[in-house]
Amino acid sequence: MMMRKGPAFWALVLAMTVSQSAFAQRRNQQEQQKQQLQQQQAQAQQGVGPVAQSKDEADAFTALQREPDPVKKIELADGFVSKFPNSDFVSFAEQMKLVAYGQQGKFREAVLAAEKAIEGTIKFGEKLLARAESDAKLTDKDKENIRKKDKNAFFLDKNSPQFLAFMDQSEQRILAFHQAVLTAYQQLNDAPKMLEWGEKALGIKPDDLNTLAMLSNVMAERPPTNEAEKTKQMKRAEELANQALEALPRFLSSPEAANIPAQAKNDLTAQMHYTLGLIYLHQKKLGSSQQEFVTSIKNKPNDPVTYYRLGIAYVQDMKNDQAMDALGKSVFLKGVSEANSREVLKQLWVTKNKSEQGLEEFITSTGTKIGQ
Repeated sequence: MMMRKGPAFWALVLAMTVSQSAFAQRRNQQEQQKQQLQQQQAQAQQGVGPVAQSKDEADAFTALQREPDPVKKIELADGFVSKFPNSDFVSFAEQMKLVAYGQQGKFREAVLAAEKAIEGTIKFGEKLLARAESDAKLTDKDKENIRKKDKNAFFLDKNSPQFLAFMDQSEQRILAFHQAVLTAYQQLNDAPKMLEWGEKALGIKPDDLNTLAMLSNVMAERPPTNEAEKTKQMKRAEELANQALEALPRFLSSPEAANIPAQAKNDLTAQMHYTLGLIYLHQKKLGSSQQEFVTSIKNKPNDPVTYYRLGIAYVQDMKNDQAMDALGKSVFLKGVSEANSREVLKQLWVTKNKSEQGLEEFITSTGTKIGQ
């Protein structure tokens, strides 16, 4: 049973002018917008970045950006790409389709839009690079002659800060699109595709904290039924989860995390320890599993799923009293794990007390201890 969904990604993709990691998106928005505006202005001055070739194209893209309705936005995006197939803004139009489809729960369509956005981003990057390499071959006299014919002519320098920044942004956008596809396949419960796209994302940036956290969680929540395959997947998941936890302190102390609320940091820490705890549970490393779940709960004491998993770890370790305490808290907190927690708790309770009498009082009692 998959009890957890991956991070909600659609708002992230909608917000990005260039891709940021899911964690970096939580930074102070005003400062982020200011920095992006300054960067875009500098890039525009250097001729780096998408440029409309006509007023008609510019107006069509502006209308697309401003359309709030997801259905109409998709129609406008399709119309824009059809009318301006060679536009520098094609990948951005596909990005808007990706978000609009995600908002409607049309995840297969979102995947297709993301794939086209990736293709468009790569194509535009190659176009800029080819232009920069061509410009690098021009002599000063060549440039002077060109400027005599066109006073607005500009030349790309692939070593300029603006060019390097734009190419880095493009890579980050491609990474974010891969993560969006991973999330879409998670919603579709397509584990093989989730793993495929997660590994592709790591191929772009092996140390990306967001990808490490997402992929290890997906692997933990969706184990194969075949034991040999499960063993292999859990080994890989453990590697990724440990990499994520190793990178977490650096991220939390970075400028990116400076404006993240303390509880959000705790939730992030809790999620990563939960994932590792679940991996250990699959591996029957019960002591380590319990330790990770307890650490997760210390950071987020009101998560019913973690209490449920902790209860199961205790049950398998024959620690029934501790299991009942954890399961009671899970039931008290309700949520998606309530029914499973109650079923296991009732079995343990009846085995110990020979009846169900007093069970509800026990659940209430355990609930009062949450967070202590």
